[in-house]
Amino acid sequence: MRRAWPIAIGLAALALVAAAVLAGSSGPGRRRDGPLARLPSAESPGPRGLAVAAAWLGATGRPWARLAAPEDAPPPGATWLLVAPARPLGEADAAALLAHAARGHLVVWAMGEAPQPALAAALGARWLPGRGAGERTVAGAPGDPLLDGLTLRTGEAGVASDRPGARAAATGAPGEPPAAVTVPVGRGAVLLLAGPAALDNAHLAAGDALSLWVRLAARGPVAFDERWLAPVRPAPVTPPVRAATLAALQAVLAALALLLAVGPRFGAVRRRPPRPRGAPPATTSRRWPSSTAAAAPSRRSRPTPGGGCAAGWSGTPASRPASTIARRPSAWRRAGPVRPRRSGAARPPWRGAGRAPSSR
Repeated sequence: MRRAWPIAIGLAALALVAAAVLAGSSGPGRRRDGPLARLPSAESPGPRGLAVAAAWLGATGRPWARLAAPEDAPPPGATWLLVAPARPLGEADAAALLAHAARGHLVVWAMGEAPQPALAAALGARWLPGRGAGERTVAGAPGDPLLDGLTLRTGEAGVASDRPGARAAATGAPGEPPAAVTVPVGRGAVLLLAGPAALDNAHLAAGDALSLWVRLAARGPVAFDERWLAPVRPAPVTPPVRAATLAALQAVLAALALLLAVGPRFGAVRRRPPRPRGAPPATTSRRWPSSTAAAAPSRRSRPTPGGGCAAGWSGTPASRPASTIARRPSAWRRAGPVRPRRSGAARPPWRGAGRAPSSR
């Protein structure tokens, strides 16, 4: 049990080191659950993204473009996709979008949570809340050039338009608001969707969503307008510096925990208990040879019959006094134990002769 808590502290130190390495190596762009994964972007592989549709367009040879910079413009004759913009478009941007539709092209506006006053006023569009946050299945209106014969999965919300000539393009059950409305603009049209669910990655295999992408790409290159996706926010203050600081602090904490786990522990400082009066002095390592030599019998002493020494005893040679043993403790080890001879036992012939006979 005494070794359990150092092992636990060591494991905690290793966990802190691993967390520090991960914090230092990870960045904002490497996280798959970051803000980009929650946006309907052509580079987002998340459920709300459009990366699967963009990859399918490229794999099948259908051209597509991504508008990310403020100066980007859709290619001539492109199908302009404006999916759930988070920032409001200005008057000039809304006019450019309607002018593209007036020249005989298609513009798809999938409404989001952020209001678009300029674009809604130009199209007379209104977003209608649904009965809940679930999903429903809608069918394309007969005769609609884009959604006729298609079945799509969308949210509960609906859309409407007060512009002359606007007609419902996809409807659900009776009494539910339409999920899509086609608004004619000049020689082209603007398709209003109540949400981006019919276009995102999560619903690409549901219903006839892939057939909808086939019809969109058949009208020209598909342009993903992502200039209005991210809302305007203040720039973060040096996120790499904050990540490096966090990694350094975690490394310091890991080092302290490791030192605490493997470092020496001397215990608590305690006072020496008082020695009672009349008690003999405490035996120390320096006093041990002299006290042992004084208590042990010498070579000249012999065990007495019935004295309890029949099994043998050890003594100190007389030629090695206690002072010599005290100065040189190794003399006690070199001398070795001295065992008495049994009475009547024959003495070896070389005992006392000085040296043993040679075995040669």
